[in-house]
Amino acid sequence: MTNIQKVAEKAGVSVATVSRVINGSGKVTEKTRKRVEDVIAEMNYVPNMLARNFRTSKSKTILIILTNISNLFYMEIVHGISEYANEKGYDILLSETDGELKRQVECLQKVKNRIADGAVFLETTIQDEVLFSLEKEYPVVQCCTYNDEISLPYVIANNERGGYIAGNELIKAGRRKLAFIGTNDKSRYNKERRTGFFRAAQKAGIRTEEICTMNIELSFDGGRSAAEILMKEKVDGCFFVSDMQAIGAINRFTESGVCVPKDISVIGYDNLEICNFIVPSLTSIGQPARKMGQETAKMLIDKIEKEDTSGMRNIIFEPELIRRESV
Repeated sequence: MTNIQKVAEKAGVSVATVSRVINGSGKVTEKTRKRVEDVIAEMNYVPNMLARNFRTSKSKTILIILTNISNLFYMEIVHGISEYANEKGYDILLSETDGELKRQVECLQKVKNRIADGAVFLETTIQDEVLFSLEKEYPVVQCCTYNDEISLPYVIANNERGGYIAGNELIKAGRRKLAFIGTNDKSRYNKERRTGFFRAAQKAGIRTEEICTMNIELSFDGGRSAAEILMKEKVDGCFFVSDMQAIGAINRFTESGVCVPKDISVIGYDNLEICNFIVPSLTSIGQPARKMGQETAKMLIDKIEKEDTSGMRNIIFEPELIRRESV
């Protein structure tokens, strides 16, 4: 079995020199570095990273904790995190929790055990007790959510503004029988988008109780199920908190002979690429997912590497209406 001693022997250098090459630390001439790297490649040597972590207290790994990896918007954020992290020499590790407290706690053990240097909570249903346990001790930031009672820094988009933009667009299109289709009310973004949507409706003289409101799964099938109710309620303008819900609804409307946007206007959220390819193409509220991921990674790495982060500011991005054919 290849070990660091055998690599050093074949390269004609000390074990300490091989270690410096692996860790990218200390003074090593370019010629020596190249020779050691060639031997490492030739011998297929893989350093014991866990052992190194305990010696150096650094893993150069970022843990991303998220509810569900099937969420395409979250995956775009992860891509942004990965881009920035890789530029700074960090790897990423994904952990999926399904919103369960037990799994959230298990994920955090990776930080406590130094398998990761810090964590991003890309988790909209994070339990408060988990956050309280982390607030002072570990480098942790939040993305797409936040908690007013805890001082963890965060990167979000203005969800209330996004909901308002969606409601206003439907009203401008002459729609009066409106619907808000959300998801789990434990998600802060769901409540904020609904608040913004209701505010736009109220401004136009539409009472909150007149709006058809429901919470469904964040899925294509969830959207199809919602469409059945919307048709019975004779809704003429609907706003979904995710594009996949909206796409499922359009699919069911089309099957039933309901024409979008002639009979009903539909707006989604997240501006996924697939919005361009369905018929009709989906009007959506866009968020700069890649940029949000990059800023989240920068924020976390600053917390990991800098002693004083007292001046760190939260970042709030503004949403954007992407008009297509469904309104």
